[in-house]
Amino acid sequence: MKSNKQRRHEIKQRRWARMEAQREAALRPAMPHGALAADVQRLELIHGAPFWLPGYYVDISYRCCDCGAACVWTAQDQKWWYEQVQGSLYASASRCKDCRARHRAWRQSHCDAAEMAALRALWRARPDASARARVHAALQSKAPDLRSLAAQALAWWWVQFGDKPAHAQLEALSLERSWAPRIDRILRRQVELRPGVHRVCRVVAYSRVTMGAALSGH
Repeated sequence: MKSNKQRRHEIKQRRWARMEAQREAALRPAMPHGALAADVQRLELIHGAPFWLPGYYVDISYRCCDCGAACVWTAQDQKWWYEQVQGSLYASASRCKDCRARHRAWRQSHCDAAEMAALRALWRARPDASARARVHAALQSKAPDLRSLAAQALAWWWVQFGDKPAHAQLEALSLERSWAPRIDRILRRQVELRPGVHRVCRVVAYSRVTMGAALSGH
């Protein structure tokens, strides 16, 4: 049985939570006509608590970076990208549907899917000589996806097993802009390995950098 004091405390807590929700709703800008509401709680669960989260989605016009065609990134596609795919909050559409399909086909033809799966499998186990050789070969590959997965293997080896050769090799790498946020999240333990999936908790944009500062904080 709860005492009267406990009940009064719970009532006050609910009242303050209701007032805070009303205050946030009043400060939130009104959605434009035709906008699609964002699931802010889901975005916070996926991306943590960055300084900005979209409250709604609206259609965005852009030009394809390959063919220059005028395109529209619909609000529904944005909601799917940010909330279902868990894509970066700082990413946006850059190619039309046809050019995106051609780019995907090019990536598949220049990057062996089996090799990508093999590199991902190396993340969970303590590295041996064959694993190190495979990662070294992937780092020399012309396919950016293979190089990215190899760099992630080095980061996971350092974080999980304290592997010093991986630390030294990763510290010497000059990471491309698309790699740096993912590697940094691994080093800061903002990403966790799960069966078949790793969840991104926060996404940050970086320029081309080396990872010496992040590595030194291990």
